[in-house]
Amino acid sequence: MSFQENTNRFSEYFRVLFRGRWIIIGCFFAVVAATTFLTYRMQPVYTASASVLMLEVDPVDMKILNTEVMPFRKTRNQNETELLRSRRIAEDVLRSLAESPYRSELEIMRETDARGNTITFDDRVLSLRGSTSVENLKDTDVLKVSVRAHSAFEAAFLANAVAEEYYRYKLRAARGEVSEIRQFLEQQLEVVRDQLSQSEELERTYKESRGVAVLDEESRNLVGQSAQMHALYNQTESDLNAELRRMDYLKRQLEDVRGALVEDVTNITSPIIETLQNEIASKQSRLASLVSNPGTGTEVTIQALENEIETIKGKLVEEVRKIAASTGSMEPLKTSQGLFDEILKTEVEIKALTARAEALREVLANIDYDLDQLPEKTLVLARLTRDRQLNEQLYLMLNEKYEEARISEAAKSAGVEIVDTAKPPENPVKPKKKLNILFGMLFGLALGVGITLLVDLLDDTIKTPEELERLALTPLGTIPVVNIDDIRRRMKRQGKELTLSDEVRIESKMITRFSPKSPISEAYRSLRTNIQFSDIDNPKRVILMTSSATKEGKSTTCVNLAITFAQMGSRVLLVDSDLRRPTLHNFFHTDKTYGLTNVLIGSLSFDDVMKRTEVDNLDLITAGDIPPNPAEMVASERMKAFLNEARTRYDVVLLDSPPVVAVTDAAILTTRADATIIVVSSGMTGRGELKRALSLIQSVGSNVLGVVLNGLDIKKMYGSYYYYFHYYQYYYYYGSESGDKKRKSKTKHVSRERREHREERQSTDVSDMT
Repeated sequence: MSFQENTNRFSEYFRVLFRGRWIIIGCFFAVVAATTFLTYRMQPVYTASASVLMLEVDPVDMKILNTEVMPFRKTRNQNETELLRSRRIAEDVLRSLAESPYRSELEIMRETDARGNTITFDDRVLSLRGSTSVENLKDTDVLKVSVRAHSAFEAAFLANAVAEEYYRYKLRAARGEVSEIRQFLEQQLEVVRDQLSQSEELERTYKESRGVAVLDEESRNLVGQSAQMHALYNQTESDLNAELRRMDYLKRQLEDVRGALVEDVTNITSPIIETLQNEIASKQSRLASLVSNPGTGTEVTIQALENEIETIKGKLVEEVRKIAASTGSMEPLKTSQGLFDEILKTEVEIKALTARAEALREVLANIDYDLDQLPEKTLVLARLTRDRQLNEQLYLMLNEKYEEARISEAAKSAGVEIVDTAKPPENPVKPKKKLNILFGMLFGLALGVGITLLVDLLDDTIKTPEELERLALTPLGTIPVVNIDDIRRRMKRQGKELTLSDEVRIESKMITRFSPKSPISEAYRSLRTNIQFSDIDNPKRVILMTSSATKEGKSTTCVNLAITFAQMGSRVLLVDSDLRRPTLHNFFHTDKTYGLTNVLIGSLSFDDVMKRTEVDNLDLITAGDIPPNPAEMVASERMKAFLNEARTRYDVVLLDSPPVVAVTDAAILTTRADATIIVVSSGMTGRGELKRALSLIQSVGSNVLGVVLNGLDIKKMYGSYYYYFHYYQYYYYYGSESGDKKRKSKTKHVSRERREHREERQSTDVSDMT
């Protein structure tokens, strides 16, 4: 595609947009106004954000997920992001808001919506989750929690509430295992405290009733030994129960991963495992015996046994792990290896404590047997003293462990830290007024352009000479339309006024007669010149003017073209060959009774129907009476003879015919004429109608000399060619009557012309009536 073609196409698009400029401007302002109105009517939306820092990765967690630091951190942050948006956190936040003193100020806690419908708890949860967003800041362990709300205070309040509930949830999760043990020890302390009080009261009461103050030395030793072993046994039972509680917690932690797998792992057995378990039981029994019968060097032996027991425990854990790995039991637990190891260690500890408890029970049975051999009075006191000492030792031991558990629980970290709390934002994030209005302007402009292009695409009418050229037609001339109001406004801005004579010349359809120097008259002269130079070697004597439909300015063009030919000195005959709706007699205010039809039927001769006009060198033959068979009359030999006689008398014969698509008269006349010209009304004649007219003319063997584009609205066009017409039109009328004196004389002359025209019309009407 050449540069010239690109330029022409660009110019055509610009002309289309120029024609639809009012559509574009209307859409632009309508959309901008609607956007502005809706933007300022929108309820503002505020966003507040709180920042939560993920603390350093726990090595145990690294072992659990069996992965590297960076991939683990990314996965962990993604998990925490989903947790912050979870339903559980949202529910906890709403429960805490229900107790908040600011409940009445929060829109999310209202009872009904704008329509009066009740808002349920689930509705609030959905609303909170929908307005909450979490973002992991790039290359950091910081999560940005943002909440949207219709007030700045509520947005900040909800963002802080979500961050705080998340922190509390993580803290509860981190303290879960230790909390289980602390709660168990707390319950046991209450029980042992009551038992200690009862045992002290029973011992005191028995001593007072029996009058016994103290036991003998042998009984005291036996009671002390029994109390010590019972305390040791109770401590073992307490540790066993704590480990059982810990095992339950670990199993719950792995419930989603392993199903019933942990139960299978803890029940794994083999000959080696059984041997190791028996060794632990044997050493625990020996350890219990040494504790019950201390002697020289006993402490060293007890320490050695405890070390051996710990070594066997390690071997037992390794053996269980090997068997589980070999059977495939550990495959589902790869992502929870750390918890799996904890479960194995806990299970081994439970078995060791169980064996120790069994050994201590045997030792206690022997001591209780020796205690039963004491005299009855001493036996009762010994038992009461033993129970008191036992409860004292047990209470002290449980209290010590309880305090240790409390310290451990308090030392547990949530693993997260709230770095920045949310502050009420100063400006809303929605609506963005400037951006919305800018988008409205762009959309309005695009909508206007789109509608203009769509209208142009759907518009099948011919509007410019370029469109005629694209249809392979020859545009002989372009006749612009004159807008008197526009000219008057332009001259008024220059301090001038449009004269009456100018108005008469503009309003007259015979503008070439009354205003021969006007730009429209110049357009008709240009049309005349193009016709003369269309075929210099073979001048066109008989020219037929037709159109595809009515109301296209065919008759007006024909009259003005005839006047321009006459003004150059040619003898011109204007024939009204439209035998259905003749109109030429109206232009010259003459009688239509006698005309062409009278010649064709032979009632009158050529000279009888020929009428002289006020225009020099221009004669007129009207249509005459309307016949019942116009097509047969124009196709007759007398019509042919009439045209031959007209050729001999006149230089140019112009035939005004009916529309070629509507009736067949025009198609027949084209075979009698030397040239056919089609008048097309700009913005009214469709391409399909024009093509149909051309096909009808070509079907009878005639050709079209060219096309006249009539009624071109210069204001709707764009380009230097059209600007010339527009400028010249204004310049002519502005400069034609510049002198005040000339304007006055001209006004009198125009008034006289108007009176003469009225009288002439009245006389014509009277003659028509007669």
